Amino acid sequence: MSENKEKKFEQLFRLYYKELHRSAFRYLRDSESAEEIVQQVFLRLWEKNWEEEVHTSLKAYLYRAIYNESMNFLKKEQRKMKYQSYQQSRQEVVPAVDQSAKDLDQKLQVALAKLPEKSRTVFELSRFQEMKYKDIAQTLDLSIKTVEGHMTKALRHLRLELMDYLTVIIFYIIYIL
Repeated sequence: MSENKEKKFEQLFRLYYKELHRSAFRYLRDSESAEEIVQQVFLRLWEKNWEEEVHTSLKAYLYRAIYNESMNFLKKEQRKMKYQSYQQSRQEVVPAVDQSAKDLDQKLQVALAKLPEKSRTVFELSRFQEMKYKDIAQTLDLSIKTVEGHMTKALRHLRLELMDYLTVIIFYIIYIL
């Protein structure tokens, strides 16, 4: 970059910096953020071939850039605040859900213990080992229809035994996962 171009840029910076800072401050209400925005706008201008690429008035270009950068900054801040609020509300809910999940796990173990051995084995292979009915049938030397019957029996039993925890399960699925 030529020395003459650098001097022009420096003059431009000195000429508009305070005005642009005031403009950004009006949008952001924070001096440090306004300073950062102005610096970003000038950095982008420096990186461009600004003498050839800016086709409007340079002052109008700079004010529009300040406005756009400020609005983008405010949008980012708003997203951050929403995310932090979400995280905080989630942290308040998680301990209660964790306790309920532990209770549910204990109830599930008790309910599984009440099942006939074959139905319990079929259920555990299907849900905990993630085996397909065909593979369970081969492993236990049963027909696929028998495996389906054991699963139906196990699921019906668990639905009845765990009815009180249905809302907790739904809440957990919706809000935690």
